[in-house]
Amino acid sequence: MARPIPLLDLVFLGIDRDETPANVGVLMLLDPPPGRSTRAAVQQVLRAFRAARPTPPFDCVPDLLALGLPHWRAVADVDMRHHVRREQLPAPGDQRQLFDLVAELHRARLDRTRPLFQLHFIEGLESGQVAIYLKSHHASWDGRSALARIFGTLATEPGPIRTPFFALPPDSSPHAPQGAAGAGFADGARSLLSHAFAARELLAAISARRARTRDEPRVPPGNQPFGGPHTRFNQPVAAARSFAAFSLPIDAMRRVAQSFGGKLNDVVLAVVDGGVERYLASLGERPRQPLVAMCPVSMRDAGDLEATTKVATMFVPLARPRSGAARRLQQIIANSGAAKQEFHSLSKAAALDYALLAFGVWFASHTLGMEAVTRPVVNLVISNVGGLPGERYLGDLRLVGAYPVSMIADPVGLNVSAVSLGGRMDFGIVANRAVVPDAAEISQHCLAAWALLLKAAKRQDLVLRNPPLRKPSRRRRMPPSQRS
Repeated sequence: MARPIPLLDLVFLGIDRDETPANVGVLMLLDPPPGRSTRAAVQQVLRAFRAARPTPPFDCVPDLLALGLPHWRAVADVDMRHHVRREQLPAPGDQRQLFDLVAELHRARLDRTRPLFQLHFIEGLESGQVAIYLKSHHASWDGRSALARIFGTLATEPGPIRTPFFALPPDSSPHAPQGAAGAGFADGARSLLSHAFAARELLAAISARRARTRDEPRVPPGNQPFGGPHTRFNQPVAAARSFAAFSLPIDAMRRVAQSFGGKLNDVVLAVVDGGVERYLASLGERPRQPLVAMCPVSMRDAGDLEATTKVATMFVPLARPRSGAARRLQQIIANSGAAKQEFHSLSKAAALDYALLAFGVWFASHTLGMEAVTRPVVNLVISNVGGLPGERYLGDLRLVGAYPVSMIADPVGLNVSAVSLGGRMDFGIVANRAVVPDAAEISQHCLAAWALLLKAAKRQDLVLRNPPLRKPSRRRRMPPSQRS
């Protein structure tokens, strides 16, 4: 059975080059079981993973035929030692060495003659922990399905090793039979017609928003591709990557959001916006206009694990530069709310095609050499993938960190993604090393921005609990000569 490759997945396969590999993954940190050898626990997981047999889509390779529709083709023999590997950090095995190794592993393209996934078990950390770096191709899944597959196969308590994500039973989505050319071409024609109607709807929505913004300039602008300034993150992406990570307590993030009447995602945007602005200011490059973030939005129904990308995009203007922490969050709450309202007014097809249209316009201007006179389509990517409650275990190894390692591609050289697990939100930063040599600097600035948000929320709570007393008005007495 051959499964056709949808348009968005074809885009990710087309982006996949030496400078911009379409790799997405996660760095997991695990505590060893007490009283047991770490090496023995890792060896047990390695044996179990190498013995597992991949199932679709992790037993497939892309077949981009000159004639016929591109499709996924199953591979008969999979060498699991190629896909499940063991790495050793040199002494002292500190965090910087780990992040540098992950950045180096992430830059390498996946071999398209083999199924598009790899796991690297990394030992030698000075903390005594075990790290697992997992990567796959973005055409195989999106963040929400990856979250469900990877962490859904982990147990909630120590015990036997469950079936790994790449060997789960195939999903129940329909597959086109091999050689069904007529049906395939008919589906392709219907797909093209759907994209044409979606493009017309998008153009009408963009035109209406421009008119509304002109007539009501104080109203939050909604989605705003091509609305941000030029930054170093919009310079051409080179092959090398830098990577860093940090974590925040999710309950405290929710309390900050509630203090200002916002959502958890608004706090994510404010932390990253504040951190990135501080980073640019440290280089003497503070922007003069709000940055615009590309924010992926899952379009999956509950329980949908189909092996494809089902993600739409919002283009959210962030806060004005030099805003204080409270004002920054308030602006982001207003702007993200307007962007969501506009987004939810679109049909599903139009929402899915929004990013394709925006980046298509950027690609056309880039091809014509007009990037010097046009604004970048976005400045950075900020993604909250989602989360799962409670503790998670891989055999007897306890998961204590799960940092997304996402992709970057022209014209966006910075991606900050987050996953919520075990009462914390874990952030992973992937950057173009040519312009961000050390992504850890951005993570430190994000932590500083978070500290300012916490202080602002405490002040806001004090105001809400103790509103200022209103002084009674004093009536002015009229002189006797003016009294009636």
